[in-house]
Amino acid sequence: MKKTLLTITILLISAALAWAGGPAKVQSLIKQYRDKDGFETVSIGPMGMLLARTVTRLSADVDKEDLAILRSFDSIRRLTILDFSDADSTVREHFTHKVQKALKGMELILEAKDDGDGLSIYGVDDGKRVRDCILYSPDGTLICVRGSIDLEKLMAAADND
Repeated sequence: MKKTLLTITILLISAALAWAGGPAKVQSLIKQYRDKDGFETVSIGPMGMLLARTVTRLSADVDKEDLAILRSFDSIRRLTILDFSDADSTVREHFTHKVQKALKGMELILEAKDDGDGLSIYGVDDGKRVRDCILYSPDGTLICVRGSIDLEKLMAAADND
């Protein structure tokens, strides 16, 4: 019984660590490439996110429905945006290959295509919340959202609209 319990525990921990590698690998790639020519990075940490939410809430143009939608994003801790559309084509291809390899084990939540342009959204969807989203377009954009989005609050606010 102990061996079975230990085996199951090891398998669960291994699966969790394997998934956690996806967002961590993407963040590592962003750090690795952010200083290269053609790669532009913007990162907003917890204090910046708090400031952005506060400024948005205090804005005169925000009504009750907008505030309800904003509350569904309260658990986002960090936002990192990487634009690599101006990078040299060989460096860009090498980078996209590494990103696609890092995203391979992650859950694809949504994929949208329009006139050859594509956007893929990866993350963990447990039905109530979406955690650690990565929005990726091979055309030159990579956005990492650390934290979670409350889907129930978002859907309730959208239904009231």
